[in-house]
Amino acid sequence: MGDGGLLVLLLLVAILLLWMLVWGPKAKAAREERERLAAEARARREAELAKLKAERDDLLKSIRTRAPDFILNARLDFEREYRASGGDGVFGQEMSPLVCFGYRVGKTNGRSETERRAILDYAIAADLDATLPFLPKSYRLEWGGPLSAARFNRILHHLNNMADLRDSRRNFDVAVSHWRNDASWFQRQQGSLVEKYRDL
Repeated sequence: MGDGGLLVLLLLVAILLLWMLVWGPKAKAAREERERLAAEARARREAELAKLKAERDDLLKSIRTRAPDFILNARLDFEREYRASGGDGVFGQEMSPLVCFGYRVGKTNGRSETERRAILDYAIAADLDATLPFLPKSYRLEWGGPLSAARFNRILHHLNNMADLRDSRRNFDVAVSHWRNDASWFQRQQGSLVEKYRDL
């Protein structure tokens, strides 16, 4: 082996020794530190999500257990009528979970603003599988889970759509005003909650 080959061999041995004694341990320590920090971040995120989930579950339980009697009675009345009709009905604008919980607008048979908003608070939090099991499952699924973006958007869309459909009709001024005001209130009131729990 010539001097050039010996020099290359010594250089390779030196690099190997540097790797084994200096660079390798540093790289390993840096990798372990990255993994440790990532595990800590994961654990923190999981703890935050668990705390947020517990907070959301407590909120849902609170809303559901303090539901006013008129909502529960309206639901029972709706179920009786629904079953008496043989379970027939078109689910959409005129029949919705809001209607099931007693939501009505207008000056003749409409509910007060306080009652309508209590229904909206309840509707965003309700477990539709538990409260409205008699409705078709596919329809309940369309409304999304409690405090979900899907439920929020569906309720908001429903209120706005009802107002839009009746906006140009005579004698619907009060009803349209109720739908629009309730939609605006609902968006302000519930939008931040839905956003807060969106990752759950």
